[in-house]
Amino acid sequence: MEPYDEQQATDEAWKFLRSNSTATLRFGEHLQDISYVICNDGFMVIPVMVAMLQPHDMVMYVPEYVDDCMEMHISLEQLSEDGEDGVRADRWQMYHGEPPDVQWAKVEIDAARFHEKFIDGEGLCRVNEFAELEASLCKQFNSSTAKLAKACLHVANVEVESPLLVGVDPLGLDIRARFGIVRLEPKVPFENAQHVESFISRRA
Repeated sequence: MEPYDEQQATDEAWKFLRSNSTATLRFGEHLQDISYVICNDGFMVIPVMVAMLQPHDMVMYVPEYVDDCMEMHISLEQLSEDGEDGVRADRWQMYHGEPPDVQWAKVEIDAARFHEKFIDGEGLCRVNEFAELEASLCKQFNSSTAKLAKACLHVANVEVESPLLVGVDPLGLDIRARFGIVRLEPKVPFENAQHVESFISRRA
């Protein structure tokens, strides 16, 4: 039996969380399918019903409530769409469109279980090292979406009409399609903008 490597387990859980964008939220006796976005400061944001903001034991299953999913025990903090937190709501809408609910919440991960390993929630909140590069890269490649479409086909084997690059981080790219988010991941993490450009261009 291999010894438990806490850092490796946390890294694997983070990569899984980062590569998805949907979940099932259990609050009380209720289950609700949701979409989430990870902001550049590492916090997750979701649209919520008012009932979700009441005191509950809350569990988020990623990418949905199925066998072998990630199970996260969470707390929610209500956000305002105005003021400083407005950028969080804007980011969610950039990824997913119009929200189904009118309230917003920041997700705080208390603890998680992934592949039968328990993960401290603090390790699943990581700043995006490409935050300052993201806007310029999105602008650059969204001016020529043909390259993005070919990358989606070659990397994820998915045909995407009118793809839109909405997120960039060292572990991959988030492409918005009409049916959801397509995640494109390099074999090794990106180190700089040139690596991102090369990754896309090689597949175009």
